[in-house]
Amino acid sequence: NEPIEREGLLFPEDELLTYNGVLPDGDPEKVVVCDVAWGGGDSLSMPIVYKFGEDVYIHDVVFNKGDKSVTYPVVIGRIKQHLPHKARFEANNGGHEYADNVDKALRKDGVHIHVFSKKAPSSQSKLARIVQFAPDIKRFYFLGTKYRSKEYREFMREVTTFVQTGKNPHDDAVDSLTQLSMFCENPYTTVTRVTKGGRFR
Repeated sequence: NEPIEREGLLFPEDELLTYNGVLPDGDPEKVVVCDVAWGGGDSLSMPIVYKFGEDVYIHDVVFNKGDKSVTYPVVIGRIKQHLPHKARFEANNGGHEYADNVDKALRKDGVHIHVFSKKAPSSQSKLARIVQFAPDIKRFYFLGTKYRSKEYREFMREVTTFVQTGKNPHDDAVDSLTQLSMFCENPYTTVTRVTKGGRFR
């Protein structure tokens, strides 16, 4: 219920593409991109994406302020639910450790998907990256307002109140969409690691 000045909003609700929760026919590429947080007021933000060619549908999200004891089972459970082909975690601030633990838990349960981590580029500020990829984000399809879960609504509230001038209390949701845009632009730019036994992933 907090009033928001429309001037300076980067992603006004009425400028975003929406759909009614029904995905197109066809066989999508499914990916998740996770901006890791460890609690303390920040939110772990993980858009779950169904991609049909150039069309990107944000079909579900994990958006949670809990610490790792809360978010690990949520993230792992949602990955098991959607079974994405790839899961990219931002490696900064211990994100690589988070990705490794998620990967181990999934493999233990017999779920084998491509989990990797990648550091955010340090050559420009976070705000500059968000502004750069804003046009791409505005081409994503988001669930319409009446089809959103409480978690999705909180995620979208942070997106639609983000300002490019002034202060933003939190930018986790928008940052995860920026990472998603970067991933869609360069899907094969991954960090390759050798695990025990000489397996590459």
